[in-house]
Amino acid sequence: MIEKLKADFVSKQKILGIPLLHISSGSAMGVIAIGEKATGVLAVGRLAIGFISTGAVSIGIISAGAISVGLAVAAGAVAIGFGRSAGAIAAGARASGAVALGPKTEGGIKIWLPSLKGSSEDDDDDGY
Repeated sequence: MIEKLKADFVSKQKILGIPLLHISSGSAMGVIAIGEKATGVLAVGRLAIGFISTGAVSIGIISAGAISVGLAVAAGAVAIGFGRSAGAIAAGARASGAVALGPKTEGGIKIWLPSLKGSSEDDDDDGY
């Protein structure tokens, strides 16, 4: 029965031809997007892609979710961040978690990985 429920709201206000707000039980695309698959500046959904995103699977500049990939920050059970990442399993330039992978790590099991820019001799992290 729940599968038959459909909801969709698209605001009349638009920015560069994109709705300011789009809420949908399916796919949503807007500056603020909320839906199963959400794409926008602020995206919330089962699959969320946006500058700021949150959802079961989220991809963005700042990302939070069960599985998250973030360019600057990622937080979640599994977090991959090219900047800072935090989660049960975290990988990134500065990773914190039960299992942390990266050049600068904090947490239970720390696995040192070289940074993309190369290692520097003044690196104060012991890696372990």
